[in-house]
Amino acid sequence: MFGIIGAGWLFYNKYRIEKLKRLAEEEKRRQEEIEKERQRKLIEEKRKFFDEFVSEIEVYFKERKDYEKVKKLIEEAIRIAKQYNFPVDRIEKILYQIKVDTYISQLKKLEKENEDIYKYFYVRSEVQKIPSLKEIMDLKNKIIKKTYENEYKVKLLIAKNLLKENEDISYNYFLSRRFYSNSNKLRKREDIKKDKLEEEIEELQNDLYFVSENLYKNTIPSSIY
Repeated sequence: MFGIIGAGWLFYNKYRIEKLKRLAEEEKRRQEEIEKERQRKLIEEKRKFFDEFVSEIEVYFKERKDYEKVKKLIEEAIRIAKQYNFPVDRIEKILYQIKVDTYISQLKKLEKENEDIYKYFYVRSEVQKIPSLKEIMDLKNKIIKKTYENEYKVKLLIAKNLLKENEDISYNYFLSRRFYSNSNKLRKREDIKKDKLEEEIEELQNDLYFVSENLYKNTIPSSIY
């Protein structure tokens, strides 16, 4: 009889322990589900806030063009994105557009500088420092093309002015020929429209050659050009 009672108590105790264990596991799962739902709602709220924040940055960027302020706002947006693993493609698009706009602004200033034909080397060097983004390639190529046109004109002007110098005529004549030749090669290489100044320089060089007794006596070219 005591054996039966003892066995019954052991069975009941085991049953009670198992039941408590199951209840504890169920409570744990319930708490986990509650926590998951809390986290889901938190992420949902944060994502909504993040999306609205990025939208505000986009509007601010388009309307104000205050790049320094936009960059500060983007720093905060990136911090949030990293914390909750949100996508940053919209932010990167804004940053890329800022970069494009900045380069366009730089190119516009260089284009203005390019109006001075004697700045061709400086302008070309500065333009080549700017990355070749597809959005600015047309403008960049246009400015570089103009620098070569300017260089061509400068070489022609130097060639012409050298022929007007009265001192050391022989040296100036051959130096003028060199500048003229370089300008001619540059024109052909860069497909630049021929300037009428070329013909004027050719005539001046011919005239100088034949009126200068020293040049005529000491040079016997088979052809002047």
